[in-house]
Amino acid sequence: MSHQFEITTESVKVTPPAVVSLLHVGGMTPADWVTVLTLLYLALQIGLLIPRYLKRIRHYLEERRHGS
Repeated sequence: MSHQFEITTESVKVTPPAVVSLLHVGGMTPADWVTVLTLLYLALQIGLLIPRYLKRIRHYLEERRHGS
């Protein structure tokens, strides 16, 4: 096995605990980060859904106006 591959493999193994440690040192616990990331995910999902629903509502209203 190449030396480069071993370095990459070991780096990937160490990354998750290192990230958690750095975030904890930054003043936030892992639970806090999960909460922040969950809220960010929800905000992104809502931001993606609102335009889709607005388009459907406009389409429905146009069909209703022209169908009557």
